[in-house]
Amino acid sequence: MKKLLVLAVFLLVSASQAISDVSDNSPSEFVFARVQFNMDARWIFEYREAPWHHDYPFSEDLFLTMVTEVTGIHTTRASFQTVKLDSPEIFKYPWLYISEPGYVEMTPKEVVNFREYLNRGGFVVCDDFRGRDLDLFRVEMRKVFPDREMFRLDVSHPVFRSFYEIRSLEMDPPYGKVGGVFTDPRYLGEGPQFWGLNDDKGRLVLIANRNNDLGEFMEDVDHGDKPFKWASLAVKLMVNYLAYALTH
Repeated sequence: MKKLLVLAVFLLVSASQAISDVSDNSPSEFVFARVQFNMDARWIFEYREAPWHHDYPFSEDLFLTMVTEVTGIHTTRASFQTVKLDSPEIFKYPWLYISEPGYVEMTPKEVVNFREYLNRGGFVVCDDFRGRDLDLFRVEMRKVFPDREMFRLDVSHPVFRSFYEIRSLEMDPPYGKVGGVFTDPRYLGEGPQFWGLNDDKGRLVLIANRNNDLGEFMEDVDHGDKPFKWASLAVKLMVNYLAYALTH
């Protein structure tokens, strides 16, 4: 808990907007919507827990707490929901979170629903994946938009200035690196990268945190298990994604 309080103070000092003064009893203005998707069956041999479920609901808890503390958006720690990718329920939420997108294997219904969601102005955060999983996810996204390609983002993109001024995208991942050496072969010897997808007007509608796991940072920061420097950056990035989604 002490580390959580320190993180909140640090983010408050860095925040560029006013703190919400809305009563905790009022309806939440933001719901963290996590996507449940059809999965590549290989996950059964690699994980005991479904990939879309990783870090649930602990990452939600921390993020929602920080959103309340540092922005003008009123929400609560209980304002999270899981939603299926082929369900009309996704249209209730302007911001979706996908864990382990390398395991996405969209059904035709999911493809149509996801395309409509993004065309209507929805925004998606893809997190917690490594190495070649980006290639697998890009194949799936070509089913959604055959004429669009994901591209690598750099720090000049407006999403990194939408709330906090992010000055560098260089960071260590939450696991898989020891003493400066990548010990997890899935990283392919590369550090965190940020990839995006635009709509036909050039608006960013999807961001993917390759070789990273912001959800893991958010889950573990209150336990004292992750370096504070990178955990605070992880929260800042997630807040920026939300600010961008709600203002573009």
